[in-house]
Amino acid sequence: MKQYVIFNVGDYSFGVDILEIVEIIKPNKIVKVPSMPQYVEGIIDVRGTSVPVYNLAKRLEIESKAETQKIIIVELSKFQLGFLVDDVSEILKIEDDKIEKANESIRGIKRKFIDSIARVGDDMIIILDLKNVLTIEEEEQISDMLTDKNQ
Repeated sequence: MKQYVIFNVGDYSFGVDILEIVEIIKPNKIVKVPSMPQYVEGIIDVRGTSVPVYNLAKRLEIESKAETQKIIIVELSKFQLGFLVDDVSEILKIEDDKIEKANESIRGIKRKFIDSIARVGDDMIIILDLKNVLTIEEEEQISDMLTDKNQ
């Protein structure tokens, strides 16, 4: 059994293993960065550290429905990254037998980001693999941007 942070983007419920999350914050001032993909909102300052913020709705190519949002901060291999989501709803313990690997029939959301599907009561929660949200090139681009910003 693992604990997952459950959040919403558009009409979808997503989950991420709680161990992958550093913190959840309300968005503060997001500074735009030129020449970044449209799904990169910019960077924020989190206690003296520059953290890039990805708009998860734009990255997954789904429509956001939120007026207020949250940023989920995760630790990747080289840096922290924030994901802008519509809302964080709860922390759930989900038993392993309620989770199944995502099959190829899933459409509508970028498949490479999906790790598995959890069935909780009548609901289905898409468990994301945040390590796959960035390509190697994007990781290098962000790393370069953060290096330039901190010099």
